[in-house]
Amino acid sequence: MKDRKKPAILNNIGLKIFALVTAAIMWLLVTTINDPVVTSQFDNIPVKLLNTNIITEAGKVYTVLDNTDVVPVVKVTGARSIVDSIDKDNIVATADVKNLSELETVDIVLSSNKYNGKLESIRGSLEAVRLNIEDRKDTILTLRVSTSGEPGAGYVVRESAADQNQIRVSGPESVVSSIVSAAAIVDVSGASGTITTAADVVLRDAEGTAVDPSNLTMNISSVRVTVTILPTREVPVAASVSGTPASGYAATREITVEPASVVIAGKGSVLSGISSIAIPAEELDISGASDTVSRTVDLSKYLPENTSFAEAGFDGKVTVTAGVEPLSHRTLEFALNEVRAVNVPEGYRLEIVSLDDNLGHTASPLLDSPLQLTVSGLSADLAALSETELDPVFDVSQLDLSGDGTGPAGSYIGGLRFTLPEYTSAVNPVTAVVRIRKNEE
Repeated sequence: MKDRKKPAILNNIGLKIFALVTAAIMWLLVTTINDPVVTSQFDNIPVKLLNTNIITEAGKVYTVLDNTDVVPVVKVTGARSIVDSIDKDNIVATADVKNLSELETVDIVLSSNKYNGKLESIRGSLEAVRLNIEDRKDTILTLRVSTSGEPGAGYVVRESAADQNQIRVSGPESVVSSIVSAAAIVDVSGASGTITTAADVVLRDAEGTAVDPSNLTMNISSVRVTVTILPTREVPVAASVSGTPASGYAATREITVEPASVVIAGKGSVLSGISSIAIPAEELDISGASDTVSRTVDLSKYLPENTSFAEAGFDGKVTVTAGVEPLSHRTLEFALNEVRAVNVPEGYRLEIVSLDDNLGHTASPLLDSPLQLTVSGLSADLAALSETELDPVFDVSQLDLSGDGTGPAGSYIGGLRFTLPEYTSAVNPVTAVVRIRKNEE
């Protein structure tokens, strides 16, 4: 039988296979040389948590611990042509809460949204997100307004108000329970007029430390605030006394107020009309007193309308003190020839017949012996007395000159008047017997 002829493709089959293998090896060598395997590093890749509603729907909240929701380093390995085309935004890191472990950790899955199947590997320096899961707590806090800094010289913060006075806060029970205050803080440094602004809400714990709000939910994070800033003015405090001290005593007229002046705040138009604050005399009654009298007075009752105290911590209480001292006496001498007559009717003259100082001394034109006047008053006032300034006067106007209708001529009895310092008085009356005569007589 004659042999069949072999197909041409099988001719030199060994040689052809050798050539094919050689070509494949050459292709691999060329590929490896021109597109080698490389590793690229990407830093700080955020991790997206999936299915967190599993936690929240259970009435709990979670907090990521130690920033484990960010992978510090991610290394991507693959062919250069693939790796070079990938940037940080292509790296995807997720952690599915469905896979939450008993240790409250969730494994991190890394991938790329570009050429993911062509990469040899994606490895991260962090393998799991660590969570702290606890009960959720809600609370409502009173929102107050506070200020920082100092307003301009001569101005004071008078009042502050926010559009809202409450804030709702929810979050981890341990964090929410630590919050004791909520405040909107406004910087008033150098201000000389009312400020209206939006202020951030700051939460603080019992030690006054700000609470990090990143894991909390607040219905508002800032609020519109109006801070009223008013001009100030320092005014003195004036006081007076009422009543009469005990017998033998007198008020020294030295009335002191501590503090002697106060700073008040109000609109400029109001302050311009205020020169002092007066305490009524009835607040300091010295009736029957034989020593210094002090009283504490609530000055706020006497503040002018539309003003307020400007000094921090001042409660409006002032101390009013009135001096009371025993009366002193001083005796001075004068003579008959020093006495002047005044208001003598025209056409008449007055003659002094005799003087009696009611202290056992008399004087007449024939016996001009010294007379005495005892003056009562405070020692400081009596020290200013001078005999040369007594100026004894007989005032005819004190007499009833109607008589029987024949005219003012006749004999009369009346008292002398002396010039004495204010707040002093004569103890003994000095009586004069006088005669009024017509000039031609």
